[in-house]
Amino acid sequence: MALLILGFAVGFFAMNKYITPHAVEITKPIPQFSPQRAAAAPAAKADPAVVKELEGALKNDPKNFEALRELGNIRYDERNFAEASALYAQALQVRPDDVNVRSDRGGALLQGGRVDDAIAELKTVLSKEPTHPQALYVLGVALLNGKNDREGALQVWNALVKSHPELPELSIVKDQIRQLEEMSRRK
Repeated sequence: MALLILGFAVGFFAMNKYITPHAVEITKPIPQFSPQRAAAAPAAKADPAVVKELEGALKNDPKNFEALRELGNIRYDERNFAEASALYAQALQVRPDDVNVRSDRGGALLQGGRVDDAIAELKTVLSKEPTHPQALYVLGVALLNGKNDREGALQVWNALVKSHPELPELSIVKDQIRQLEEMSRRK
């Protein structure tokens, strides 16, 4: 099990490093498998001038979608998942149908330990865009680690592989699928 977790963690970092322009929606960091790992990972340092500018824009217009989304992204990168989730929720009040922000919120909720809320957000994304790559991937993570649902994770990740065969990151997902299938056969 430790090797599986280590494999997923390495896969996540590799996936983010080699993202292509064809996979823009999965460029955000993918949730880690354990809260301990997430807490141990280094947080990005935001440019204080950019944060001040975004906060100023929100003070002038609290419904500034771009500023809410960007500040949410910064808070996510800083590993402040509660604030990121709240900012994404505010952005969704302005544009409720934005599947990318909703998927980002699902990731922030999962990172913050709110597994059921994350799953609900990701399922909302998939109800609107059934092949959204980030939502499929993160939902698999949530099902596997938050719910110990290997079959559900396999189903979601297989849908990702089928719907996005052009993504170079799929080799990582396929490796994870293979490992889960092997574990299932050993039982």
